[in-house]
Amino acid sequence: MPKLETGNYLTRHPLAVTFLFIFLCLLPVMIMRDFTPDNELRYLQIADEAIENGNIFAFTLDGQAYADKPPLYLWIVMLCKLILGKHSMFLLSLFSLIPAFVIIAVMDRWSSLEKVTDRIAVAFMMMTCALFLGASVFLRMDMMMTMFIVLALNSFWLLYTGSGNRRRQEILLPLWIFLALFTKGPVGILMPPVAIICFLLLKRKGRQIGKYLGWKTWGIIAGLCVIWFGGVYLDGGKDYLNNLLFHQTVGRAVNSFHHKAPIWYYFVAIWYIVAPYMFLLVGALVYSICHPERSEGSMRSEGSGDKELFFCVTIVSTFVMLSLFSGKLAIYLAPIMPFMVLLFVEVLGRTGWKKWMTWSLAVPAGLIGILALAAGFALAFGENIPKLAELMAPYSFIGSWTLKLATLILFSGAVFCLYYLFAKKVPSVSMMFLGASLLLAVYSASSVLPKANDWIGYGNLCQTIPQDADVAAVQIRRPLPMKVYLGREVTDYQKDFEAFYEAEILGRKPSDKPLVLVTRTKKLSSDEALEAFVKNNQHWTVGPYIAVTYKPLN
Repeated sequence: MPKLETGNYLTRHPLAVTFLFIFLCLLPVMIMRDFTPDNELRYLQIADEAIENGNIFAFTLDGQAYADKPPLYLWIVMLCKLILGKHSMFLLSLFSLIPAFVIIAVMDRWSSLEKVTDRIAVAFMMMTCALFLGASVFLRMDMMMTMFIVLALNSFWLLYTGSGNRRRQEILLPLWIFLALFTKGPVGILMPPVAIICFLLLKRKGRQIGKYLGWKTWGIIAGLCVIWFGGVYLDGGKDYLNNLLFHQTVGRAVNSFHHKAPIWYYFVAIWYIVAPYMFLLVGALVYSICHPERSEGSMRSEGSGDKELFFCVTIVSTFVMLSLFSGKLAIYLAPIMPFMVLLFVEVLGRTGWKKWMTWSLAVPAGLIGILALAAGFALAFGENIPKLAELMAPYSFIGSWTLKLATLILFSGAVFCLYYLFAKKVPSVSMMFLGASLLLAVYSASSVLPKANDWIGYGNLCQTIPQDADVAAVQIRRPLPMKVYLGREVTDYQKDFEAFYEAEILGRKPSDKPLVLVTRTKKLSSDEALEAFVKNNQHWTVGPYIAVTYKPLN
């Protein structure tokens, strides 16, 4: 007879309450933040060009073939634009935040934790890992790919343990792997099989690899890839398909033309991507490697040691694989973060809370408290300190009381974390206070975004540019996506002011459209000709940018 649920809504649905709290804390950021030029605005431009040109599988950026990314996420951007008639930060952010919630929900069920406080603490812990939190609100493919990878590995686990519907999971496993590939690229199709194979080999069950990664699995993946690549060929031709399959995969892995980094890059990155829990999570990983669980005499449920081993193997095999690739970015480690948190949960279940764990949480919590106190002091009294006042002067939003409140929230969260850690000795509540304070601080600080957007993106700047003006850029990194806001092309002269002057100023007629040049204020001191042009014409400043309007008189 099924057990009836008792207690209040929080005890019966702790994740639902936790997700609601997280959503409300991040909502202002999702509504008010501007798109960043480096990636987000480029995705919007790619989607706009695809809609304009009628492309579905083969994309362009500034009219040039763009085979860097698979189409799934770009389809979402296109669909949202077609539905609303414009690009919506809130709607697009949901496709980062919802996958984060799915990951946490899957890992929560996988962990089999029973206590409400433990489940909430682990959810907060996962959500407020630095990179996980950032990827949950910024518009990137990584969180969606991570979701599909987690679902794929969970499907394998259900097959391995015989816990799920076998026929269903045998279909879902290759489907999740393909969707991970279809979202971001090669890591999606490499990480799950590599983790599965390494785990089975360590379990001395190598002969069972074909049971999970056999003809049926690869046949489904291959069939879906044939449909995809066929669409690419019909939409973009042979050259685009070759670019997608070889230049953007083999080229990035062997001799990257973007983000090239040394083999030890991730050994440094791992410490800040899972902050402030880096000592706990890395410590648990090292402990699991150095002190593997033996099934004999284990006090935990059958198979719990296999679960810890699987999480550990997934982390290590992925870490090694990514380190061997030439192209590296911290965000590429996103798929291992959920498994690092769950590995810590498994180690904790085996060893109980240890003294080293106390200090591993206390040190970063204490540092957060100290930094929050110092930041609060700087915000409150910085205007009376000449050098500090000079640094703060360009940022008109920095005096906001909500920023000061954010520092107070962080400081209070650190204090309560340490109190419950040392005085009350309830680590789960300590982590809840730390995670909640980080999220509440984001909520409080987000009120300055309308003004801070001057420094984040191009939206506020483009609103000041007349609709009838031609637009050019000098000394601006990636200005072409301004087209998303302006609805017209931007001519990029990179660092060459002389080329701009010859092409745009000399010979310009009074009947021509007005011209607006966009540049960065800090670049004026290093280019005398550019500085003179700005001073001799009407100009205005928006954040770090300066816009200059030019209209020949005769």
